Amino acid sequence: MNKRVVTYKNRLTNLTILHVITGLSGGGAEHMVLELASQSNNTADKTVVVSVSERKQILHKFEEKGIECHFLNITSIKSLFLGLKYLKQIHKTHKDTVFHCHMFHGFAIGFLYKLFFRNVPIVFTLHTNSVKQLYRKLFFWTTKIFRKKDIIFSNNSRKWYLKNSTVIPNGVDLDKFKRNTKLLKEDTNKPFVFLFLGRLTEPKNPLFLVDLIQRLKAQNYVDFIINVVGDGGLRENLETAIEQNGVTANIKLFGFQKNVSGFLKEANCLIIPSLWEGMPVSIIEAGASKLPVVSTPVGSIPDFLNNDNAYVSELDNFHTAMISVLKDYKLALQKGENLFELVKSKYDIKKIYKLHIDLYQSTLK
Repeated sequence: MNKRVVTYKNRLTNLTILHVITGLSGGGAEHMVLELASQSNNTADKTVVVSVSERKQILHKFEEKGIECHFLNITSIKSLFLGLKYLKQIHKTHKDTVFHCHMFHGFAIGFLYKLFFRNVPIVFTLHTNSVKQLYRKLFFWTTKIFRKKDIIFSNNSRKWYLKNSTVIPNGVDLDKFKRNTKLLKEDTNKPFVFLFLGRLTEPKNPLFLVDLIQRLKAQNYVDFIINVVGDGGLRENLETAIEQNGVTANIKLFGFQKNVSGFLKEANCLIIPSLWEGMPVSIIEAGASKLPVVSTPVGSIPDFLNNDNAYVSELDNFHTAMISVLKDYKLALQKGENLFELVKSKYDIKKIYKLHIDLYQSTLK
């Protein structure tokens, strides 16, 4: 069967979008690249994904979509030059190419390629609102001239070290996350399921989960479990903290999972106790699933979560927000419905992809 090819008006040319990203791990940035690349399958444009590292956790998802992927495997100065030469081989087979670089290492490679090999238009997405290292901020600032545009997720993401930013939020394929909310918590014999979905790294604050469990139990809430889906450098620390604090009955670690939609469908509430963020794809996925959300107000989160569609709380009162969900789940589900309406109107990946395409085209003018 021939696929239906979508065309856009006022196009200069069909594009090759070359996404350069740190690796194909299971984070939000990688899944956003996957969503964008998947959309190009229905257009006359072509997408190529280039990983700076050899990380391949979600490579299978790209392969299932027939998306061309390459790995530069850069681990040293020597491999850096080999990787840049390989990138040149990839690039020379495509015309009208725009580089969309993601995160620090993705842009660093795009910058070096542009500096030493060929002048290409670069669009950059940082994927976080917080850069801790001063040298990275200075690098982004001093290299602004080499970028055509920087994508941010909301107006409060504008930073002095980014260039002439344009707001394009993340998005998801709404059809992937449909579920019947009437089936949620109808069986009161089952424990209430909170879901933590993300990497086990400092920004996501996974060790705080142990403290949350203790606070809930101190308030006599014991019939719940936190499902943790994700992996990372803090997993061993989290396992130790769980064992030492005797909370194994209330938390389960599933590690990295190839498909998270099932966990979203089985959960009663998504929790995001992050210390800093960009715009978590998991929140948009939760909204598409009509899943209630409790989150800290970090990054771009306050620009689309509020008390009408979620529970937004600082860490000190995070457990109180979770208790509110437990005490009045009917209200929590209504907030989930409100979040779904927002996601449907503004974060459908089809709309988000069109915004990216318009931006890519503008870089060729």
